[in-house]
Amino acid sequence: MLGDTIAAISTPMGEGGIGIVRLSGPDAIGVADRLFRSPRGVSLSSRKSHTIHYGHVVAAGSVVDEVLVSVLRAPRTYTREDVVEIGCHGGMAATRAVLDAALAAGARLAERGEFTQRAFQNGRISLDQAQAVLDIVRAQTPLGLEAAVDRLGGRFASAIADLRRDLEAVVADLEVEIDFPDLDVAVDGLLPRLRSLAARIDELRARGEQGRIVREGLTIAILGRPNVGKSTLLNAFLAEERSIVAPTPGTTRDTVEEVASIGGVPVRLIDTAGLRPPTDDVEAEGVRRAEAAARRADLVILVLDRAAPLEDEDRALLSRDWSVPRLVVRNKCDLDDCLGPMDEALDVSAREGAGLDALRHRILSLVASGGIPSRNTVLLLDTWERDLLRRAADALERAIAAIQSATTPDIVAEELRAALQATGELQGIDVSESILDQIFSRFCVGK
Repeated sequence: MLGDTIAAISTPMGEGGIGIVRLSGPDAIGVADRLFRSPRGVSLSSRKSHTIHYGHVVAAGSVVDEVLVSVLRAPRTYTREDVVEIGCHGGMAATRAVLDAALAAGARLAERGEFTQRAFQNGRISLDQAQAVLDIVRAQTPLGLEAAVDRLGGRFASAIADLRRDLEAVVADLEVEIDFPDLDVAVDGLLPRLRSLAARIDELRARGEQGRIVREGLTIAILGRPNVGKSTLLNAFLAEERSIVAPTPGTTRDTVEEVASIGGVPVRLIDTAGLRPPTDDVEAEGVRRAEAAARRADLVILVLDRAAPLEDEDRALLSRDWSVPRLVVRNKCDLDDCLGPMDEALDVSAREGAGLDALRHRILSLVASGGIPSRNTVLLLDTWERDLLRRAADALERAIAAIQSATTPDIVAEELRAALQATGELQGIDVSESILDQIFSRFCVGK
């Protein structure tokens, strides 16, 4: 409830140089005053906003810890409420003891994401920006962080606001035709505006798909017959000797999975056993796991040995339908070419590092269908937001089809109102409590 004063630990649990206990609410400063003791007799309630004070936290007559307390008065705070941040020594015992003292002094334990939820409910940030806060906390790569910071700045929210304003203008013009049919307004004259709106939504959806890749990452299965250099390629991506490399075919019997960053995108690379008719039960299990890795991959890298003629296993793998994008890599380009030209195949030397930059670029181009993502082309949207964009796009397409088929303006207006509803939810307008709970439950307690 907004009337409560809440408290939580805002730094990770465990050993550390500093821990922070955050309070927010109408009695945040009063609660802090009840547990804070200043050697100069300072009362926090009399202090100005955005000031820091040295002292101790005292509970049940005993000193709990030496602290620095920041006093932040509404509305210039994260939540637009009075906020107090108590900086104590890091470590589970110290931070927990300070939190317990705050709870005993009248605060209640915050729920997951409740500080950010209050910032949204008090109008400091939009729902879109609230989700950007979580994206910043969870960012795994520099590109993910840049995209999240851009979103916090309101880039997506501004695009949706402009889109909704233009959509409202179209609906207003259509309402004139419905209310005053004698004016004979040309409904089909709205088509260029609706097509422009649909194109803008399609662009946002495409950028959201790149954002999905940046946020969730790619899964890439490295496949091929034995001894073509799959493990060497994995090691080259990781810049470390993760997989065992040996001249004996069949060295890899199990899948080896590691995460790397390619172009700012987290990528899970899976090195697999060589695909060939197995010679024993262990190799058969390795082949089975390689097949399973291929089925859950976003992209298959099929590795061939450029320095050896094609074998039956190679031909079988080349002719196979993998159901996901496939990239053919001819390894060992530092040796003589025994394969001859192959369309769209990339030549690399996993051992020497040749051709790896081109391979990284091709990976992202294949999966993202638009080149390497950048901070200007990425929108970090979750499944709910991508679905709302889809619903808005579908409603616009139905409205366009209705106009083209000379349907009554009322039907067109109904579809446009559905698009308005979807874009409104993207702005945080008329969002159900269950959706808000779902969004903020993904946060940690102290955020």
